[in-house]
Amino acid sequence: MLKQILQDLWVHPDILAELDDQQKQTLFCRMREEQVRRWKLWDQEDQKRPAKIIRDQKRNKKNVQFLMDTEGEPWTWVMGEHPDDKSIEQILEEEAREAARQLAEREAQQLRLSVEAELTELLDLNQKQLAAMEKAHQTEAEDIYCSVNDIKDRIKVPISPLPRDALQEISLNKPHKVSQRVAMWEKKVMEERTSQIFKGIQKKKLEAAKEAEEAEHKHEQVWKEQEKKAKEAEQKIREIARIAREEHRRASVMDVEMDVPQPNSPTPIKPLTPEQLDLANPKPPSKEAIIEWFRSSELARRAGLERHRNTVAPWFHGLISRQEAEALLSPMPVGCFLVRVSERIWGYAISYKDTDRCKHYLVDASNGHYQFLNTNQIAHNSLGELIEYHSSQPITVLGRELLLLPCVRSEALPAICQGLGGLDHSR
Repeated sequence: MLKQILQDLWVHPDILAELDDQQKQTLFCRMREEQVRRWKLWDQEDQKRPAKIIRDQKRNKKNVQFLMDTEGEPWTWVMGEHPDDKSIEQILEEEAREAARQLAEREAQQLRLSVEAELTELLDLNQKQLAAMEKAHQTEAEDIYCSVNDIKDRIKVPISPLPRDALQEISLNKPHKVSQRVAMWEKKVMEERTSQIFKGIQKKKLEAAKEAEEAEHKHEQVWKEQEKKAKEAEQKIREIARIAREEHRRASVMDVEMDVPQPNSPTPIKPLTPEQLDLANPKPPSKEAIIEWFRSSELARRAGLERHRNTVAPWFHGLISRQEAEALLSPMPVGCFLVRVSERIWGYAISYKDTDRCKHYLVDASNGHYQFLNTNQIAHNSLGELIEYHSSQPITVLGRELLLLPCVRSEALPAICQGLGGLDHSR
């Protein structure tokens, strides 16, 4: 199982979910070592390649050329270092003034169009009034003896006096003065409006800066609290990683010692080949495949049985789910445990009742012996030996988990063992 993970440098999410933080850190150490080993091999092979191939590869690659200065260094320009460069405050002020000027110019243009329409209407009305007055004078000359009411009836357009301001601003005899006055008036209005808009922009900027300062102060307080929590969590993760590395080094040394053949040590039973079962796949394809694997291979290795009797061990519960294991361990004291057949890997899972929760540790059985999945590298010849060993030696250095009290199952035989002959039903 571990060999397959290191070969692919990938862990199935279901398997990763079964590991705790320390197991994940230890597995990361092994995968990182494998990455470094592959990199060194690639580097050695790369150095052995002919120099001509390396030059051809460099020639075919795209290059970027930089403009050089007088000293041969890449030419750079840093804003604000030259004496003629404007400061950021000056640039922002100029941009604000230009934006205010453009807005005032658009408003003045619209105002000018409306004033021109009003002046045109006023001139038309004045012409009609003059024409009506002229016609009235002609009628009066023809009929001197007509009454005032008759004169009013003859004038169809009412005579209204021109506004005094309009008469002062508009001269019918000198139209060029009117255009000049309109242009001067438009310029004056635009300058006044530009000043007003600029002051408004500056006021909004000050208000926005004040609000941003208050918001930044609030965010700073929240950030300090989050930073404090993050540092505490990071310190905890670093401590877990440190312990995992130490345990990994210790386990690596013990693994080297385990490779030395010991006298009177039993020969491990050879597991089924990948052709017999799909053991090349880290995850079992189905429950049927798991049951077939356990009955055909694991029972021959006395997995789940007591060491000196042909009886199923009380801590072995067969093929049950993680949720079922946690429900069984929930009322139990700390140190209580059970062993179940895993649905994630070709192996088992030890469910352990801790002070605050249930922990689950995967046991890889696909390579001829039994060992925790990258928690340590101590390999055992049988599942019973692993359980007995960790009744006195902790599973992890950090958790100090000892398998003290088995969680006895309610049935005489687990479902995965029912129907098989040769097993003692007594408990």
